[in-house]
Amino acid sequence: DKYVQYKRGKERFDKLSDEYYGSPLFGWLILLANPTAGSIEFEVPNNFMVRVPFPLMGSLQDYKNGIEKYKLYYGE
Repeated sequence: DKYVQYKRGKERFDKLSDEYYGSPLFGWLILLANPTAGSIEFEVPNNFMVRVPFPLMGSLQDYKNGIEKYKLYYGE
C-alpha cells in the first residue's frame, strides 16, 4: 500500500486514483480503505494520512473476495 497526506481543498480521491492507478474511477476504493476518515470525501480531515491500496488488481480481487464471503455468510 501507499500513503499520502490528504490536503483538504487540494486533493481529491479521483485525482489520487488517477495518480496511483492511471484512472480516476477508483476513488471509491481509496475511500473504502480509509474507514476512519469518514464516509464521504468531504469529511476527511486535513492532513489525514490516506492509505491507497496497492496494487490495484490485487486490491480489487480482495474487495471481490470480501463480497463473496459476505454473500456466503449472510446471503444476497
